[in-house]
Amino acid sequence: MSFFFRTQPLKAVYMTCFILSVLGRIPFWAMTAAIPALRPRKAWSNRRTLIFHTINAFMSTFFQVGFMYSTGEDPEAVAASSTASEVGFVWVEPLEETEIVGEVAEAAKVNNVTVVKTAGYWYPPSMQPNGEQPAADEQVILHIHSGGHVMGSAHPHGGPAGPVCSGLLEHCVQIKRVFSCGYRLASSAPYPSKNPFPAGLFDVISGYKYLIKLGFRPQNIVVCGDSAGGNLAMALTLYATRNKLPSLPIPGGLVLISASVEWEITHNGPESSWTTNACSDFSNLFYTKGYTARSLLGSLAPATIATSPWISPASLKLDHSVVKNLFVGFPMTYIIAGGAETARDALVTLRDRLQEDIGSDKITYTEVKDGTHDIVTMDWYEPERTEIFKDIALWMDKVYS
Repeated sequence: MSFFFRTQPLKAVYMTCFILSVLGRIPFWAMTAAIPALRPRKAWSNRRTLIFHTINAFMSTFFQVGFMYSTGEDPEAVAASSTASEVGFVWVEPLEETEIVGEVAEAAKVNNVTVVKTAGYWYPPSMQPNGEQPAADEQVILHIHSGGHVMGSAHPHGGPAGPVCSGLLEHCVQIKRVFSCGYRLASSAPYPSKNPFPAGLFDVISGYKYLIKLGFRPQNIVVCGDSAGGNLAMALTLYATRNKLPSLPIPGGLVLISASVEWEITHNGPESSWTTNACSDFSNLFYTKGYTARSLLGSLAPATIATSPWISPASLKLDHSVVKNLFVGFPMTYIIAGGAETARDALVTLRDRLQEDIGSDKITYTEVKDGTHDIVTMDWYEPERTEIFKDIALWMDKVYS
């Protein structure tokens, strides 16, 4: 049973036992890490193997005691604090009712989801707009953070957004600032059911519209998401291309880093990456436990998780009529997958579908050899992490040329 130890004193007892068990396992991990054949990937170093085992172990605790940053940073508390400007905090106004259309509007009615104001953070904080218009040719990145739709925050301290945004700023010399948009996190039993699909999507679309209203040209905005953030980045771009609303034009480019593109595993044969990479990816429980899927679904039919292109655009259960021309109108897209992550095959399917609709010349696909899931969030995963950011910078040169 998931989250059995979520309340005190069970939580304290479990975490104490867990930490003691990790301390006991470290010598065994160190011994096996010294033998390449016993590592999750033979090419990994001793240090990388030990860190991976530790992260993988801590991931399992989330489904026993609950998620760290499960509600994200409280925007109201940040806004009221004396450090709001120091962390680049801004409010983002909700979408207009006239901008809620199509299939997503229907899902919102089923799940009783409404639009609300959300929050975002400018990186670096000193580059907050403060009322001034951006230069006509200024390029900007809209970043959408990871966390399986159920945890994480766009806040620069302690969450998954900070390492990604700092890496983009350091290596993508074309940009002076990154805007990381927060979004409502989903939850379900045994917690109260909150923020199912399309709550998070509404919020990140609001973040995109916020940049446009500031004066950034759509063609100068690159939408970048990692893991679950990549899922939302895909859905945001699909919303723009499919609905063609004047207030929500198509962005200039799309970057998907280890994007979660199916929330029911359909690429699951014996030779699939889901099977062969099961021991080298720490994110597996987000899929096998089904918590994210249940939280996103809300009151939608269970089959929706694998048959909706808004939630699982790479699912093999999507009807052919849905897949055909699904991505027509998409901008230039850069897909980054880890060769050691379980979602690799799904990302290859996504690549192929995009190429079918918009042409191979608009799609760049990079597979990081022996890379696990979402390594851009890990400053210890070098040199591959830096190489990804440098590749994104080169790709952005191509986009803006």
